[in-house]
Amino acid sequence: MGRNDPDGLSADRSGGGSSYGGGDEEEVQRGGGEFSEGRSGGDYTDDSEGDSYVDGPDDDEDDEDGSYDEEDDGGEGAGRGKLVRQNSSFARLSADSWLTVVSEYEQDGPNENLLFSQVEEEPKNDGAADVRAAGGTAAGRSVLDCVVDLLRGTRAQKRKMLRRYGERWIWLGDDLLSLNWKSKKRGVDMGRLNLTKVKKLKGSDRELTVEAQDGRRLVLTLATAEDAKMWLTGLSCLVPKKAKVTQMAKVLKERVNYDPLRDSWRGKPVAGRKHVNEYILLGGIGRGSFGKVKLALSTLDKRFYAVKIIAKSKKTAGVSAMANPEEQAVLRKLDHPNVVKHRDVLFEPEGERFVVVVEYMARGVVMDSSKLEGVKPLSEDGVREIMRDVVAGLEYMHTQRIVHMDIKPDNLLRCGDGTVKLSDFGEARMYDVTSGDGNKSSAPGTPAFIAPELCMSDKSPKAPPESYAADVWSLGASLFYMVYGRAPFLAKSVFEIYDSICTHKLKFPEQPKISRKLKDLIKKMLTKEPKSRATLAEVGKHPWFGERVVQKDEIKKIRITPADVEGAIGRAVWTLPPENE
Repeated sequence: MGRNDPDGLSADRSGGGSSYGGGDEEEVQRGGGEFSEGRSGGDYTDDSEGDSYVDGPDDDEDDEDGSYDEEDDGGEGAGRGKLVRQNSSFARLSADSWLTVVSEYEQDGPNENLLFSQVEEEPKNDGAADVRAAGGTAAGRSVLDCVVDLLRGTRAQKRKMLRRYGERWIWLGDDLLSLNWKSKKRGVDMGRLNLTKVKKLKGSDRELTVEAQDGRRLVLTLATAEDAKMWLTGLSCLVPKKAKVTQMAKVLKERVNYDPLRDSWRGKPVAGRKHVNEYILLGGIGRGSFGKVKLALSTLDKRFYAVKIIAKSKKTAGVSAMANPEEQAVLRKLDHPNVVKHRDVLFEPEGERFVVVVEYMARGVVMDSSKLEGVKPLSEDGVREIMRDVVAGLEYMHTQRIVHMDIKPDNLLRCGDGTVKLSDFGEARMYDVTSGDGNKSSAPGTPAFIAPELCMSDKSPKAPPESYAADVWSLGASLFYMVYGRAPFLAKSVFEIYDSICTHKLKFPEQPKISRKLKDLIKKMLTKEPKSRATLAEVGKHPWFGERVVQKDEIKKIRITPADVEGAIGRAVWTLPPENE
């Protein structure tokens, strides 16, 4: 990575812009674009680069190869729970009846993860269940507050052999069942510890020690003591009840009475939150096109999701495509590591509102592009890693004959492991969907990133029948923005921006300095005539990437069935807290 910006990003957790995000500027700069490589499986694997990754009794020689696979993860459906019928007494349910877990490790007994455990049906009235986090854990932070932060991840030092340490990026898996880490070295697989196998969890000053049931230990040193407390608080209710959890040698017994429905998020009780179908709406995390974005917790699969609530109105006529079951069926079928996964589209006839549920991207936008200039740029090396992911995701979309039509830094989101994904398909055009694009806006996308052939200008070149080249332009404009902190063409009004895009020559600022290869790529992507513009395939093979962008798996064409279309849009059923009913 670049020496001046080893993280490779400066705003991956920004709360601004048109996509959701979180965190502050200081936290943002602790993230890392170089931490975008590696996947894993198994219960306890590691990226040890030849070093032992644990301190355990007499096991130094056993883990020299840097891996330890205990048993299979159980597949896609493992760890799923049951949906609880929601009624006026829903908010009074304990955590234990709120959700059950079918663990892939049933041969070892039920998963007693406290956040999703199985015990009694009614909460105790002695106040014990009001405990959120025991004394000595994260001050002023609820368990849910901490868990959401753990999904974003942070830097840590991981102890290796002979008391040596190596820098790692650590994060909580989105299924809340694994603690993950990886090296900044590209191509090195990540490590994974199954939280259902934890026997001991210990916090001491800045150090966090996690011991598995087989005696192996993971020792992490966080940046501050408060960070260590936050991780201890969040993990304390994600490990089995029988696990011993201590902070500064004090056993945290109160955690066994933890009830998520008596917890809070950002200071507001969960019991006071609205529900729509299986989703508890915790609160706002940003703004997307056509609506606010809320963080939600599913009672069905115990995962966090991002939820948009979109009201039908004259201003949002373009989202009438939301009512197209065929398009929604296609979106739900999209399956690629660099495309945000769509889970649900729900419709509320009474209020004429759509509820769109998508994968929660914990680290938010790669860069806030709400301002046209004056933004701190990202490092060239960091942008290269972002672009690898985006080109792969966009190639998948184009293979499905889908054009995004609104690519910009705000619509490039990062998950906990650093992977970047394309999001926000409100303007997308699907050429294999029979409904046509009559309701799509005439100039889709965001003015500063729109292709010349789509600009509302009498100077715009002729647009081809299909707009794949427009996505390449928008990606090129986003690339320019990320490395320079400003849009490539500026003006005082939207229509002047359109004219500037269509007529002005591309100029590169003197600072910051970027490589000749990058300038060459940007020039080819920002060619005004769409027929002469670089194709996406040419972009992926450009020398700036070093190695050409390749797909991890073969792209398979989506096929939708009548059943897919019929079930694409569900009915939104709202459940209000008892006092609001």
